[in-house]
Parts: sequence; structure tokens; C-alpha cells
Amino acid sequence: MKKCDICFKDYKGDAGIRIHKSKAHKDEPLGGASTKDKQSKTKTAVQASYGDHQTKDFKFKCKFCDKRTETETGLRIHHGIVHKGGNHADDLLFKCKFCDKTSQTERGLKIHHGRVHQGTTYPEPSSTDQKGSGTKSVPDAHGGNHTDDLQFNCKFCDKTSQTERGLKIHHGRVHQDKDFPGHCYKNSTGSTAATKDPYAKSVAKEELLRSPSVPLDMMVKIDKATVTDQAIDRLSDQLEECKMSKKDSSAASEAMNSFTDSFLTELNKISKLKWFFFNSGSFYDKTRNSPDEFDLMIYPDVQVSVDFDDKSVLGFYKVKMVSTRVPELDGTVTRNDYIRPEAYKTYVFELFDRVLQKIREGRRVTKRVKSRNSPAYTIDYKAIPGKNAIDVDLVPCFKIEGWPPVAKRLDPKWISYDSVVHNAMKSCDVVCKRCPHDHPDNNLLWRLSFAKAEKMLMKHANSSGDSTFKKDAYRFIKLYICNMKDQCPGKIQKFSSYCIKQFIFTEFDNWPNKPTEEVIIQRNILNHLIEGLEERCIPNYFLQNDNVLQFIPTDELDLLCRGMIMEYEKLHGKKRSK
Repeated sequence: MKKCDICFKDYKGDAGIRIHKSKAHKDEPLGGASTKDKQSKTKTAVQASYGDHQTKDFKFKCKFCDKRTETETGLRIHHGIVHKGGNHADDLLFKCKFCDKTSQTERGLKIHHGRVHQGTTYPEPSSTDQKGSGTKSVPDAHGGNHTDDLQFNCKFCDKTSQTERGLKIHHGRVHQDKDFPGHCYKNSTGSTAATKDPYAKSVAKEELLRSPSVPLDMMVKIDKATVTDQAIDRLSDQLEECKMSKKDSSAASEAMNSFTDSFLTELNKISKLKWFFFNSGSFYDKTRNSPDEFDLMIYPDVQVSVDFDDKSVLGFYKVKMVSTRVPELDGTVTRNDYIRPEAYKTYVFELFDRVLQKIREGRRVTKRVKSRNSPAYTIDYKAIPGKNAIDVDLVPCFKIEGWPPVAKRLDPKWISYDSVVHNAMKSCDVVCKRCPHDHPDNNLLWRLSFAKAEKMLMKHANSSGDSTFKKDAYRFIKLYICNMKDQCPGKIQKFSSYCIKQFIFTEFDNWPNKPTEEVIIQRNILNHLIEGLEERCIPNYFLQNDNVLQFIPTDELDLLCRGMIMEYEKLHGKKRSK
């Protein structure tokens, strides 16, 4: 690569630099010149950039000083060299009209538009119009702003992607692209195996989580597709389907209040510890589609500490007893005062068994068998005659005072009450969920939980701005998943409301500031969700570089992706480009 000695742009050879200079700097002909002539002409151009008064026809004047230049390029070079970093620095840059990005050149701004904003206003020529171009295809200049046709083409097969990130992941999975390590490859037997590099997987995951994505507000702004009456009616019908009647919700709430009072009273009778609980889940944050699921986090009055210094497994940490040793928990604590999650869960589940045998409501309870890795003691509670049994998750945990240093500081603009955010960061929890990674202390690791913070954030999601659609957008996605579970029994088990919340909180952070058609918002949210499912990545809202999809089976993610594409197409009115 060679640089232009005036503006320092890179070109492959002397011919490219000569053509560039003849157009941009007007300092040498295409046929070339002698070294002496080149030096002389270069000096003239540099003098023009500084406003040398020996040069004639200075038609470009600097607005910050008295310098004049012969060309606009010379004026930009003068600005960059002389006024760089001054009070007028922002005025010297080319600003993107859709985001805060700035560029020192108009060409740089065009490239930014083409990559990030899909060619809006500044389309670049498509790969079909330029021989020898790369794999990226953007709307061509003669074709206008065809945002829907924007795609990145794979150079090895017919695969296309709407994002550069998606194309990288495709290369890594299908073509074993060395530039994107850590994905699976096909071995000689045709089976799927992991790459040999033990660090490749984590490197790929971190790169994926750092990859830029077009924010929701920007996607909504550039979405010019027609909003059909059918799409509006569809969202309206779904809203009715998501609503709970006051009669059903009040009856379920009263039944659960009675159950909780009896359960905690009896638990504190048979145990020498003092037990507390807090309600979590979608019934209490007002996003439940039906009044048949409740989550209760149950914890003892015991002070513990968490070893957040051990960063070997993100989201999983050892928990140590700080309070005076309690004989009742001796069987769950090691000699070094670390609490074993599996032993603790077994002991607390036994307490729950005894409680349900004692209380009156226990006669209407059926214990449900769940996977060993589930942290919840799940029961079906036949509380209301003629209604479905209430699904109750009783989750043993320890309450951790203070906000963990491994979690990001919350600053959601979609909540207008500072006290809500402050209270959300007062505490967190650890639950008995088995760590799926290999670790020397695997039997001592607890899963960090933000159930209380999730509840408070979702409960107040609509508190700021004109939009009251945020909770509805979340309800609709849950409804899509629920319908898919009914249509495909037993095939969607790992993907839960927890995954949807982590995804939707990020969407809330990028919510449009101005009132926008709800159909446009919902279909772009679905498009983001589809991209996350295709790329096998939804970042954890609270923990950086943690992917909540990393342990969900591929078949399940593929099924979810197909279902979300169908919902997207119903709102968009046409097939989604791949």
C-alpha cells in the first residue's frame, strides 16, 4: 500500500495515487511527471492547504482564520492540521444525521452510512456494479434507497445476511473462516466438533458480543415499509389475548396470598432459621398473559459473602457463610465455610416437602418432577375450582446485599423514577443452578440472579415517555413463544421468559423517542430477535459478555427462529430476506 503525500490516503500503487491527485489535488497529469516536477507540485498543493499567498485563485476561505485555498480538499487539510482540537473541532467534521458518528471526510461518512444505516441517503454502488468488490452488497446509486434489498453476500456460497456480523458467523460455522474462530467445524466423519483452541470459543463469544448492531430507534426511523390494516388488527387481537380479566387475576392473587402466608408460617415453625420471601416473575410486574404462574424467592436470615474476585466462570461464584454457623445448615457447609448449592437445595426441598404435608393448601398441591438442574421446587396448585392449576416455582436462594461489582450499573432512560433504579440495585441473589462449565470448584458454584431488579425494571418500563407499548411488546413475544410451545409440545424447554427479558431490556434502551407506529416497532424488535437467534447470541443485560443462549440446543433455536420469522412476515406483509 502507498500513501498520498498530501492527504495520506492509501492506494495500491502509483497509478491509483496519480489518478487520485489529478482529481482531488489537481497537481499532476495522468501520464506522470518527473521527481522534480512532483516535488514542485506537491509543495504547491501543500502551500494551498495552508493558504500560501503566492498561489492564485484562492476561492475556498477558512471560516476560522484568513487562510484561503485553491481546492476544497486543501481547505479540509488546513482545518485538520491548523484548527484540529480547537473550540470549533465539531464544526470541522462531517456529522451523521442518524446517530452521533462523525467523520473527517465526506467519503468516510458515506461508508459509515452504507455499513451502519444501510445506505440511507448516501447509497454506495452495489457489488454487481463494481468488478472486484468485496462480499458486501449495498443499495446501488441508480436504484435508490432499497433498504429491504440490503444484504451481505458470502463469497463461498449463495448465503446472504442482512448484517456483516451475521456473515462473519456464517463464515465461521460453514466455511471455517479463520478470521472468526471458535465455531464448530465438520470433521472427516461428518460429525460436528469444536475447534481445538481452548480459548477460541471465549474469543469468538466476546467478539460477537462486542459487534455493533443497528439500534432499534435507528431501524424504526429507516423502516419505510407500509403498515397494513391486517398488521394493526393482528396486534390489536393479540393485545386482547394477552389481557387478564380482573376477576381471574384477583382470584389467583388472593389464593396465592393465602398459600404464601400459610407456607411461610409453617416453614418458620419447623425450621430454626428465620425465612423470608419476595415475589418475582411476570404476574407481579404486570406482564403475565394468564394468572396461572407465580414465582417466590425464599431465603433465610443468614449473612453470606460472594467471591466475585473469581472471574473464571462468568455469572457463577462461590458463596461463603459469614453468620455464626447454624447447626441446621452444617450438612451443607464445607470446612472452609463455603456453602454447597446441591446440598443446600436438597435440604430446603426436604423442608418444603414437610411444609406441604402440614398446611391445608397442601391437599390441593401436586409436586412436579423437573430436571435436576432446575433451581426451583415446582408445584401445581389447584386453587380455584374449574380453573387451571397455578404453576408455582419456589426458589431457594440467598440474598446478597449491595450491587455486585461484576454487574453493570443500571441507567435506563425508560424509567422516570430514580428511586426505582436505586432500589433495584440494592441487592441481588444466588440460586442453586448447576454450573455447566468445567471448574475445579464446580460443586461450590452458585448462579448469580437479578430477579428483584428484573421485576422492578419491567414493572416500571412504561413510566417514562409517551409510549405505553413497551410492556405490550414484551407480552407479544411471550405470546408467540407460548403459542409455539402449544404447537410443538416438548420441543421448547430451555428458552424461557428470562431470555426474553434480557433481550427486551436492551431494546428498551434503544426505544424511539418520538411516538411511532406500534407495528413498525414490533416488527423491528422481532427482526432483532431473529438476528439474535440466527447468530446464537442474546447478551445478558446485567452481565457483560454473557450470552444467555449459549446452552440452548441448536434445534430449539432453529425452531424459535422459524416461528419468529413467521410472526415478522405477518407484521411486515412480505417474506423476510435471508
